[in-house]
Amino acid sequence: MSVKELVDILLDFNGEKIINYCDGELRKGTQPYDIFNNLSKGLDEIGSKYESGRYFTSDLIVSGANMKKAIDRLRPLFERNTGSLKGKVLIGTVQGDVHDIGKSILSIMLQSKGFDVIDLGVDVSNEEFLEGVEKNHPDIIAMSALLTSTMINMKKVVELLNEKGLRSSVKVIVGGRPVDEAYAKSIGADEYAEDAVEGIRKCLSLLSDGRGEN
Repeated sequence: MSVKELVDILLDFNGEKIINYCDGELRKGTQPYDIFNNLSKGLDEIGSKYESGRYFTSDLIVSGANMKKAIDRLRPLFERNTGSLKGKVLIGTVQGDVHDIGKSILSIMLQSKGFDVIDLGVDVSNEEFLEGVEKNHPDIIAMSALLTSTMINMKKVVELLNEKGLRSSVKVIVGGRPVDEAYAKSIGADEYAEDAVEGIRKCLSLLSDGRGEN
């Protein structure tokens, strides 16, 4: 399915197309995380055109609401790992950004793989991330941003962790439409994930090589 068609599904005001799409893909045997990733391409397109002025806040709201319907529809299909705990991840969307779709998808998938996830939600201040580390002692912080204007807060969180002497106790992974590997390296993050599937792999890697231990 083309990105244009995915955008059309996400911008359906009645919210019927998203459910029909999810159910249709499931009947074809498409895995839930593949459905998420396909829809995320449409969401990224909407976010990009919003920043260029071609879409409006109302479009972000409608597409976000439809993506949440997809999450609710697909959430039960992720098998939860009942084995030993893999590790603890503190996750949130950075300050000034209220887009929680990518974060929610990663949170669901992390939990299904046996991680303990503390979800701080959206528009999380730099100080709230810091407090989350001090209170919960996570192995990993996962930060998400959809807008270029908010991704700077990822850097500020890393700087704050350094200032408080907490950076060595936790690993940082970042992701979201405007983020790339070069940016992740430039702010001192440990990993960058293009999507939720890669996010799972990177989190497992951070812990398996021993760098994620407090």
